[in-house]
Formats: sequence, C-alpha cells, structure tokens
Amino acid sequence: MANRVLLGARGSDDGLFISQNGVDVTDTSSTTPLAFDSRAVRGLVVHAKGEGSLAPNSSNTEGGVDTPTTATITHGLGYVPLYVVRWCYASDLFGGVALRMYTPSMFRSEYINLDEGFGGDIDEWIEITNAGISTSASTSSITIENHEFGHSVEVLANDSGGAPDETFGENKQTIYYSYIIFKAKDFTGGLGL
Repeated sequence: MANRVLLGARGSDDGLFISQNGVDVTDTSSTTPLAFDSRAVRGLVVHAKGEGSLAPNSSNTEGGVDTPTTATITHGLGYVPLYVVRWCYASDLFGGVALRMYTPSMFRSEYINLDEGFGGDIDEWIEITNAGISTSASTSSITIENHEFGHSVEVLANDSGGAPDETFGENKQTIYYSYIIFKAKDFTGGLGL
C-alpha cells in the first residue's frame, strides 16, 4: 500500500502533498500528478475556455439517428489535458444565461412493439430515443458530440396496417455548451471533471 499523504518535506520542498491512488507520495521521480499540492496556490491553471452551440444531425432518415454532430476544440498542448464540459438546452437559457447545466452523459432506449391484428397479422416496429452528449480528449483537441437525435419509429412489419408511420429525429435539439481546458495533465482516465 502506497503512502498517499505527507505533511512536511517532500524532496527539497515543504508543504502538504496528497498523491493519486496507488502512487507513493514520497516518490519525487513519479510523473503522475499529485491529487493535492499546497504549493499550487492558485489551483488549476486555465489554458482555454469558451462556449458554443451544436445543432443535431440534420438528416431525417434512419442513418441520421445514430450519427452525432461534433465540435472540435484544438488546444495544442501535446498531451491529454484535464478539462470540464457542461451543457444545456435552449429551454434552460434565460437572457443568454444558463439557469441549469448538465454533466456530459448519453441516453438511448429502444423498444420493440408487436401488435397482432385480426387474422393473426403482426405489426412490428421499433421506437428509439437518443439524448445527451459525449466528450473525449486527445493530445491535440477535445471533442463534444451531440447525441440529441430525438424520437424515431422504424416499421419492421405492417401486415395488418396498425403500425405507426415511420419518423426519424422528431424533437431533436441543439445543445449549448461551455468548456474549460486546464494546463494540468488529465488524471481522470479521459473522463474530465
């Protein structure tokens, strides 16, 4: 088990130091960033920040249901940085200010519906709902993906005529995002804050 907390001298520096899980805090040769370092008076240093909007896929066909739109923010740091992204819908904005923000997450549901008509005819259709956003980071950029495809109905069989009409991307939405990219290397395993 690694020593994780040190109050006092660490190498030639004095302070309070807390290492990442599984890393010995006394190992000054480790390249893993500390979880806390009292010498960092200002905390995380901001490299870049911004905001924007990202419309959903404009296709109203079956292929548009699973194709996200993306925003790529180039940071040029040469390593995967620590970052944070928050997002909202237009309904969460009031006077250009977000009253509510969400952490990146995605949701997808698929329901298969069967309806037996007179004479044993079967109608079958799939209802799909997609929502949310995802993010990722590389050594050159962070990417935000809009998965707000809305609600879709794909008819598989319409033997008795009881299946609904096919629709793709009903109620899809534009998302509004803000981001901060820090100069610190990522220690979250690519999840961001």
